[in-house]
Amino acid sequence: MTDELEDQMIAKTEQFVEEKKGDEAVQEATELAQIDPKDAIVWFVKGKAHYVDLQFEEALACLSKAAQIDRQKPEIWHMMGYVLISLNRLQEAEEALAYVKATQPTNTEAVCALGIVQVMQGKAEEARKNFEVAMALDKSLSISMLEHFHDKYFAISKTTDSRTKAMIERLLETLKIVR
Repeated sequence: MTDELEDQMIAKTEQFVEEKKGDEAVQEATELAQIDPKDAIVWFVKGKAHYVDLQFEEALACLSKAAQIDRQKPEIWHMMGYVLISLNRLQEAEEALAYVKATQPTNTEAVCALGIVQVMQGKAEEARKNFEVAMALDKSLSISMLEHFHDKYFAISKTTDSRTKAMIERLLETLKIVR
């Protein structure tokens, strides 16, 4: 396959992912992986496609293949962190996101996600430190991420204890005041 054709297929898959068209993204990425199964980017994109299609086990399998091919790409571990959160494998998610933070200390999204997964595990002090770092890097993005996770996960979760919910709500209120 030519690099140009592969780039076009990756771009098309990424567009489907961006548009939240999971089924189409998975179809395109599956074809791409059949054509070029030794490219970490191909498996990364396929993992994202499965993630958008809410196929978390398949997403994890693809991202694991990508990591086997190229263990050094923080983007792979970042996405893997989100997949592992979705699978409620929180300790592994924390490890993946900690790797991203270590290799990309200015990656606000990864640092904030690391704090979120730490809150989910009841590690309030570690989470607070990561939220402080994330806020210093990009306050607007950090608040946006915290609001999203609060609305889509914490507020509706039946398994998150009330103390954790209260901590996130206090944090969000504090952040909104100092915005």
